[in-house]
Amino acid sequence: MFTVTVNTVTITSAAADLIVERLRHVPGFEDAALSGEPQPITGGFWATLLLLPLDAAPVPAVVLRLMPDTPLTAKETAFQREAFRQGFPVPEILLAGDRDAGLGRAYLVMAHIAGAPPLAGLDGVAALRRLPSTARALPQLLGSVMAQLHTLDPAPFLALRDTGVSVETTDLLDSWTAWADALGRTDVATAAARLSELRPTPAATVVCHGDLHPFNLLVDADGKWTLLDWTAAVIAEPAYDTSFTSILLRHPPLAVPRMLQPAIDAAGAYVTQRFQASYQANGQSLPDPARLAWHTALHSVRILLEVEAWRHDGTVADHLGHPWLSIGRTAAAVLSRATGTAVTRQ
Repeated sequence: MFTVTVNTVTITSAAADLIVERLRHVPGFEDAALSGEPQPITGGFWATLLLLPLDAAPVPAVVLRLMPDTPLTAKETAFQREAFRQGFPVPEILLAGDRDAGLGRAYLVMAHIAGAPPLAGLDGVAALRRLPSTARALPQLLGSVMAQLHTLDPAPFLALRDTGVSVETTDLLDSWTAWADALGRTDVATAAARLSELRPTPAATVVCHGDLHPFNLLVDADGKWTLLDWTAAVIAEPAYDTSFTSILLRHPPLAVPRMLQPAIDAAGAYVTQRFQASYQANGQSLPDPARLAWHTALHSVRILLEVEAWRHDGTVADHLGHPWLSIGRTAAAVLSRATGTAVTRQ
């Protein structure tokens, strides 16, 4: 008997046994058995991840991903399964269920993939020491991953609408404006409404990950990569993805002494340019600056509201290290500039 607690979520031996029992209905796992206690996997802020070691199975372990939102779990499962079907490098989903399945949260069980994020284990000073090699390799990797992602056929993903899965960004600003009002952020609500009025003319859409950054990639010893965490995936313009990754690269959430911040800022600008160049070198067209700027402002709304929601719920401490906490001031400035509305970080 055991109990494992991760991110305030508790998994008992009975819950782990329940997962393995269901896993035995998956071809190849008929004789699977838990070979030890689940091991926490660090790095997640929204989802809780555990490694389940197995005996008598085609793989030595699987990953259990527990999530608090059933509709988002359904979307992630559907997108990831379709990406896998189209041959894109993602973990295969073996099981999925909602919060009524006995675990108290929606969940999915995935194949365990070897590898580590490209920036795993680095603090700010270590990142600075590796700045030259990182500035060369990381943007090339991210650009090539995104370019390959944007070649997927979006039609099967759009067909998911018939199952009730939300797959587009059409109503995002309306819902975020209402969210801002509910949180008492009238400045963000006003800016979001103005941003909706400034929306560019529609462009062709692609499959977007919506959260493509170094910590959602695993890279193994041979350089083979796998893209994780499809919760934010949507069908949208390429600018939706390219702007999101660009703002994170331009303002990396690294803790460094103040005197070293100019070097990080310069490196952020350089890495962003190289990422965008890599995206183009891999056969994609970079959206025009105005379209990129609008989508950067769109993501700034999301950044500000998510942080505000953490403050409202008293859970900021649970998100220490999250990039939103370090780039909130930038997001407020971007949104103010794009909409002519005074937006504060708070």
